[in-house]
Amino acid sequence: MLMKAARLHQVGTDFSVDEIAVPEPRPNDVLVKVKTCGVIPNMKNVIAHYAEWFPFLPLPPLPAIYGLDAAGEVVAVGDQVREIAVGDRVYVNPGVSCGTCHACRCGQPINCEAYTFLGYFGFGPKSTEVFQSYPYAGFAEFMTAPASSIVKLHDSISYEAAARFGYLGTAYSALRKAGTRAGQSVLISGATGTLGLGAVMLALGMGATKVFAVARNVELLRARFKSLSCG
Repeated sequence: MLMKAARLHQVGTDFSVDEIAVPEPRPNDVLVKVKTCGVIPNMKNVIAHYAEWFPFLPLPPLPAIYGLDAAGEVVAVGDQVREIAVGDRVYVNPGVSCGTCHACRCGQPINCEAYTFLGYFGFGPKSTEVFQSYPYAGFAEFMTAPASSIVKLHDSISYEAAARFGYLGTAYSALRKAGTRAGQSVLISGATGTLGLGAVMLALGMGATKVFAVARNVELLRARFKSLSCG
């Protein structure tokens, strides 16, 4: 069975839509039929410049399939997968680690030497191995991912909304690390973008009493927060 995938064959060139074989899930993997995928501004920099700017950050080997924050429907599962079933609506968390090193076992997978954003770039020297195991990503009709990266979606959450989970997760992580809690005041810089807007909503949901939203475009700021009282 074949699928279409947008692949980069050479840095500095356009993607080409290729027909390649649909991957088979390994024992602990899930095969997802991609319905939506996030497209973020920094993706262009990663594709065109990261090899030069940050040569220590591993990239998917060419020809590469990019695309993170994919959402879709599970169409196959490995024989060791238990809690995920064919037909489940899911989001694919792009953050993958080895799962067995000291950092992973301490609940700090981002410090793992294999920590990788599937379809984007790696953070450590062992990310190259992760890309070899998971060369598929959101700019393809189907992709494989570890079962540990799969998040089931409630029926009320659209695939389009799920493709923004990466932004929301980044904002939530930042607010948690800052110790945001009920009764505090929070300052959000760049509040009109997807990341900043998510941070504002999450701060309110975490109980912040006042949220000061800062942005360069005054008209866009007013449009974004016309229903809120901004100080």
